[in-house]
Amino acid sequence: MNKNQQAFAVTAICLSIIMAGVIITYRPGMVEQNSPMLPTGFRYPSGVGVSQGIPTLYSGVNQGGVENLKTISLTGSGIASAQADQATVNLGVETTSDSANDAIRENADKMSAVIVAVKALGINEDDIVTTSYSVYSRYDWTEMGRVFKGYTVTNQVQVTVKDLDIVGDVIDAAATAGANQINGISFDLSDAMREELKTNAYIAALTDAQDKAAVIADTLDLTITGVQSVTENSYTPMRSYEYSNEATASGDGISLSYDPTPIVSGELSVSVSVYIVFLFE
Repeated sequence: MNKNQQAFAVTAICLSIIMAGVIITYRPGMVEQNSPMLPTGFRYPSGVGVSQGIPTLYSGVNQGGVENLKTISLTGSGIASAQADQATVNLGVETTSDSANDAIRENADKMSAVIVAVKALGINEDDIVTTSYSVYSRYDWTEMGRVFKGYTVTNQVQVTVKDLDIVGDVIDAAATAGANQINGISFDLSDAMREELKTNAYIAALTDAQDKAAVIADTLDLTITGVQSVTENSYTPMRSYEYSNEATASGDGISLSYDPTPIVSGELSVSVSVYIVFLFE
């Protein structure tokens, strides 16, 4: 081996030693997050944090690796109740005549009288809404075939009563004025009351979950450090009552053969459930 070959070999060995030292010192770290932007096996240099290369998936990330978040998942429930503060009365007028025009005219007269009687009790016109109106012919079937029996007109209205003390009076006044159909009463919460109860139930549900987390933390010697997420779901039930007093329909309306109609409202509840993920250490 001549001197030139010896010098080349020595230089190559020295360069190999230097490169090995650089690689050992540089220590690139493998990226553990999967990303469609990076090829498999891509490495960041050891001096560059993972979060500087791509967004991290959660807050507890250390350089060179991922620290799993420690969580406690709990549910909380809360209920708030109150007396119903409004009612809805569904009533109507049905008339029959050999002439469609006569049946329509008679129905209009009676329904107008019903509305006047209801408004006289303090019901606003905006709280009286027509829900259905129909005109149809009636027939009887005999051995000889179909026999025409006249025309029937039905007009249904819905009355919202915001003073529960006069619900029975509304029914009686409507029946006296010509209403011959009382199709049910439902009790509900006004929008303002429903929102108030929902807020109270929501606070109760959050407190319930928080109390559970505190018991777990105290028992297991943990420290709650925060909340990762909160999910809530609320439900408001409605309570309905059927009007079933003994009343008979007649041409002039319902025969009032009973005392003033007693109506008793019930208590309505708003329930809220929450699902909370707490962070701890």
